[in-house]
Amino acid sequence: MKYSTILSRLLALVLAALMLTGMLALGAPAEEAAEQTPSYDLIYSSSNPIPDIADRVRPSVVQLITKAESWDAVTRISDVYETGYGSACYFRALEGGEGGYLLSNYHVVEDGDAFVARWLDGTEMDVELVGYDDGTDIAVLKFEDAAPEGAKPLTIGDSDTLRIGELAIIVGNPSTGYDDVMFGSVSAGIISGLEREDVNAGNFNHHITTIQIDAALTGGYSGGALLNAKGEMVGIPVIYTLGEGMNFCIPISPVKDFIEQIIANGSVVRPRMGVTVISIDGPDEAMRRFPPAGAQVYSVEKGTPADKAGLQEKDVITEANGERVLSSQDLVNAVDKCGKDQPMELKVYRYEYDQDGNVKGGYEELTLTLELEIID
Repeated sequence: MKYSTILSRLLALVLAALMLTGMLALGAPAEEAAEQTPSYDLIYSSSNPIPDIADRVRPSVVQLITKAESWDAVTRISDVYETGYGSACYFRALEGGEGGYLLSNYHVVEDGDAFVARWLDGTEMDVELVGYDDGTDIAVLKFEDAAPEGAKPLTIGDSDTLRIGELAIIVGNPSTGYDDVMFGSVSAGIISGLEREDVNAGNFNHHITTIQIDAALTGGYSGGALLNAKGEMVGIPVIYTLGEGMNFCIPISPVKDFIEQIIANGSVVRPRMGVTVISIDGPDEAMRRFPPAGAQVYSVEKGTPADKAGLQEKDVITEANGERVLSSQDLVNAVDKCGKDQPMELKVYRYEYDQDGNVKGGYEELTLTLELEIID
C-alpha cells in the first residue's frame, strides 16, 4: 500500500474521531439529538398564546348598544332609538351579587340615555351608566343579572411595564349596526410606541399619553380590551387611526384610580394646578446653557394655585413631591395622585432667555409649594 494512501486513511479516521468527539461534547449523537428536537407544529402551538387568550377573553367583551330618547312636539310621540355601537369589558363582579361592572369609552356612551350589553352567546341585558370621566375618555357601567357562562372578570394588568415590540392583542365587536356585528373579533400585532403625545387620539380634555399599536382596528372596537401576552387587560382601544397600521389605546394604569372613583362616587374629582405644560428633552441635571429634562410651563392661568405660588412661563419643573418629572405626563400623574388639601412641593429651574427664546446662560433653582384646587 502506498504511503499516501495510508496517510489519507489515517487523516479520515482522525477527522471522524474529532466529529464524534464534537457531537459528544454538544451532548448527544446526531440520532438522539434529532429525537429530542420538537416538531415545528409543537414549537408554534406552544409559543403562540393568542388562541388560549382569545378563548378566555372573548366571552367577557360585550357589544355595547347606546340608545337615546326622542319626543316629537307635533305628533307628541316619544321613542327610543339606537344611536351607536361599541364594546365594553367585564372587569369586576358585584360584591354579594350576580352582576358586575363594565369598562368602556366615554365617547361610546356620551349621547346615550339607555344602554344594552349584548354578550358573545347572544344574551342581552340592560346596563346602567355608573359614571364617566370625559377627561380620559372612560366610562363604567353596571349590570345586575348573572353574566353568561364562561364570562369572567378580566385581569387588569400594569400598562407601565409595557415594552415596545411586545405582543398586543385586541378583542372587540366591530360592527356597522345591531345586526351587522362580528362578535368577539380578535386582532393582534405589537406595541409600536409608548407615551404618544399630541396625536389627538381619543376624546380627551385631560392630558393623557396613549399606547400606539399596529394591530388592525375598525369601528366597534372602541371600549374593547388591549391585552398583553399574559392575557391581562393593559389598555382600551380608542379607534383613532393616524395612518395605516397606526392605532391608539388608553393605557390602563393612569386611569385605575379614576375607575375606582367612578365606582365609589359616580364621577372623578381631580386636583388642578392651573398651568399648561409641555415636555422638553435635556440633560438629567441642569446645565448652564441647557435646561434639564422635565415639564416646561407654557402658560399660567391668573389666580390659580400655580400663579399664587409664583410659577412663570418657561419654568422647568423637574420634581413633584420628591418624584422626578421627566415629561408633562409625569407632572399630570403627580398632580392626579395628590389628595385634597395636600400641598404639592415642586423643584423648578428658571433660566434667562433672550428675545429670540434662546437661553442666555445661568439659572435659578427654586422650591415652590402650592395648594391645589379640586375640580370635578
